[in-house]
Amino acid sequence: MFFHITNTLGGSVFQGRYLSMFRENLKRFRFGIFPLTIFLLCFHYGAQAQIYDDYIGEGHDVGVSVNTSDETPGNPGQHTLTGKAIITDEFLSSRFLAQATLGYNYGDIIHLADIGVDAWLDEQFATAPYAFIDTYNDLFQEALTIAPGTNPKFEFFQHAFYERIFETEDKLRQKVAFSLSQIFVTAPSIDVLIERGNISAAYYDNLYNSAFGNFRDILLDVSLSPAMGIYLSHYENRKADPVLGTLPDENYAREIMQLFSIGLHELNNNGTYKLDGNGELIPTYDIDDIQELSKVFTGLSAGQKLVGTPNTFGTGVERVNLSQPMIMYEAYHDTGEKIMIDGSIIPAGQSGMTDINQAIDVLYNHPNVGPFIGLRLIQQLVKSNPTPQYLNRVATAFNNNGQGIRGDMKAVVHAILTDPEARDVIWIDDLNSGKLRQPLERITQLFTAFDLTTPSGKYYLRDVHSHNDRVLQDFFKSPSVFNFFSPFYAEKDFVKPAGLVSPEFQILNATTAMHYINLLEESLKVIPFYNYTAPDASGTTMVINTNDNPSFNFTAEINTYNAEGISGLLDRLDLILCHGQLTVPVRNVITNTINLNLANLPDYTADNVVRDAIYYIMITPDYIVLK
Repeated sequence: MFFHITNTLGGSVFQGRYLSMFRENLKRFRFGIFPLTIFLLCFHYGAQAQIYDDYIGEGHDVGVSVNTSDETPGNPGQHTLTGKAIITDEFLSSRFLAQATLGYNYGDIIHLADIGVDAWLDEQFATAPYAFIDTYNDLFQEALTIAPGTNPKFEFFQHAFYERIFETEDKLRQKVAFSLSQIFVTAPSIDVLIERGNISAAYYDNLYNSAFGNFRDILLDVSLSPAMGIYLSHYENRKADPVLGTLPDENYAREIMQLFSIGLHELNNNGTYKLDGNGELIPTYDIDDIQELSKVFTGLSAGQKLVGTPNTFGTGVERVNLSQPMIMYEAYHDTGEKIMIDGSIIPAGQSGMTDINQAIDVLYNHPNVGPFIGLRLIQQLVKSNPTPQYLNRVATAFNNNGQGIRGDMKAVVHAILTDPEARDVIWIDDLNSGKLRQPLERITQLFTAFDLTTPSGKYYLRDVHSHNDRVLQDFFKSPSVFNFFSPFYAEKDFVKPAGLVSPEFQILNATTAMHYINLLEESLKVIPFYNYTAPDASGTTMVINTNDNPSFNFTAEINTYNAEGISGLLDRLDLILCHGQLTVPVRNVITNTINLNLANLPDYTADNVVRDAIYYIMITPDYIVLK
């Protein structure tokens, strides 16, 4: 049993893991009595609550038929029980946006409820992309007017990421690009990537621009990216030299198969493993395949020097333009015959780019790609443990978008987000459904939900200090090519015995959980983040600007509280944060805690009530688990 808030036997896998973890480590941390009380009581009451299966509504329609005087095509009366296709429901709109975006506010919920999922998707698919490298360059040029000696560091790319979340409307493309960045993982691993953020921005544009494009383009663009070439060492990878006894580097050849396209074992279209005659898993490739593919990725290097003149193979990375795709240097490419994993042969004597394109085609057309990539994206967007039927439908959309086109990412994203397993409310109560929200997504949701702004309009957030050191996740700085967490990770005490996975739990432990609570409290009650928009004394770097502090806009929440009391406020926050899934026991604990604060704290204002209510909700499983 997994990701289910309540049950008759005493709590879910999620609750059991959290509650035991906090009890064991409580004495190691100090924080206020109210958050401690509410956090533990929420789990306690949730664990004791009763689930009833003999009621009507929220998907319970077995043996019940509905007749209506106004049956609409595609939306029969039965949907009033199942919840399916009731697109005007604000709770369902909120839940959809939690899956499809990195953050949204009340107005976004109302807009989606008004126009429906299909129209919203059409809007998002039609939204024109704006290159991240352009945003990065804009921000760096602005920084130069403040600190003329500052360097074009990686942090300006991170600033661009947050500005785009807070300021632009391409919410779905950003969510898909962010998801792809945790599949096609790279990071600033050497000084040149840290000191020149445009390299990572250019790489991210490959994912962002192809989020609604074709998967083959992603494979090719990633393969030619200097950021990936440096990270996985096929940048200036040379053909074998018998005299020196050197062979091509095999790193990228291995990872493009294992992590980026086909995985380790052959899959059925529904993601289940194929077995041989002995009941064993069937490997997709072996060491010979890696060695053959490594020959393909030889001869690549930067096309230009920084001064704009043509590059020569072997020029140091600090002197070349790494924001443009790598090009082929034929003299360093292995021109011999190469045998691919499907048995096809890349003939000898071809150009290097012809070899690469043929190899990409072999991987792209492998039958594993649909279920492999489909599963990764479902796990990022909707749930950790999709059924084989759900994955089969998504993989089928990858294989053919209905117009004979393979790898259409728009069709894949549409299939994932509109599938019955993503939309029907009956899945909210399914014992294996849901996912743990990533720490970074919790923070971006907080900032967007309550209209965070800064006096300057700049968002120079250094999340490596505020996030990575505390919750083990920041933007685009994964500790390894295997991402912040593995898609195969299963929490050992509760999840693994159930035969399930819980990827995000890999970075959840007593320390990161407490740090998240403290980070959330600081964001709401001290400052959302420190804004690095001031020059230092020498004008060579950006430092914290105390005159440019970010702030939330809680006007609507305060007005709701003043007019409707705690109950009305919690209704609004339940819609925005929990999609109507704030449970009665948790709601009661929050209400009682706030009333206690009102009775005992003379300076406890409406603003304090709102901030505490948000804080309390966002540390409970009703919020942290997306279902």
